[in-house]
This record gives sequence, C-alpha cells and structure tokens, in this order.
Amino acid sequence: MQRKPYEDFYVKIITSYKLSTDILVLDELIYISKKKYGAPYDLTIDFIKRAILPYVNILPINANILDEFLSTLELYSLKPSDAIHVAVMKMNNISVIVSEDDEFDKIPWIKRIWIQKY
Repeated sequence: MQRKPYEDFYVKIITSYKLSTDILVLDELIYISKKKYGAPYDLTIDFIKRAILPYVNILPINANILDEFLSTLELYSLKPSDAIHVAVMKMNNISVIVSEDDEFDKIPWIKRIWIQKY
C-alpha cells in the first residue's frame, strides 16, 4: 500500500471541510491499525495527536443520541457502532462522512467520501 495517495486525500479533506468525529472513531482507528496493519498502539496514538486532533472537532457520545441511535439501528440494520456514528452526525447536522465503509451508503441523507470516490 502506498502512503502518498492517502496523505494527499487527507490534505484535500482537511482543507475542504470542517472536520468532526466521535471518540468511537478513534477507538476503531487504533484497533484496525493494530489488527489490519500491525501498527503498534503508540504509533497510532502519536498519529492521532499529531495529525487528527489539531484539525478535528471531537463530538460527544452521550444519552442525548440514544433515541436516534436505536431508530437508526432498526431502520438501516447497521452495525451498532455505525449507528452511533450516524446518530452523532444527525444530532450535529452533519451529512458528509469520510469512510471506506459502504454501509453508510444505505442512509439517503449521508454523502460518503473515500479515496476511490474523491
């Protein structure tokens, strides 16, 4: 896997959008980086601190999203973690997601952006 296309994509994203995420995304990033790519936790944590946190607003996950989470889960049959992301997006009026996960294409009001589609 070449790193340059991903770096270029990230620069385009951070310069084109006001970015937000939730803490669950960072959890998934750490987990997938280790499991799929063998990256040690400290390397991914350093990346998060250096390349994500300065540019990305962290949105809360709390009880306020519960109803939206449950209805999203039921309506679209998403994984629970994906339904949490959608609920956080909806509660914060966010309609664009940067993700390789095409499950988000099920949601008609969400526009998904990924490197192959950008």
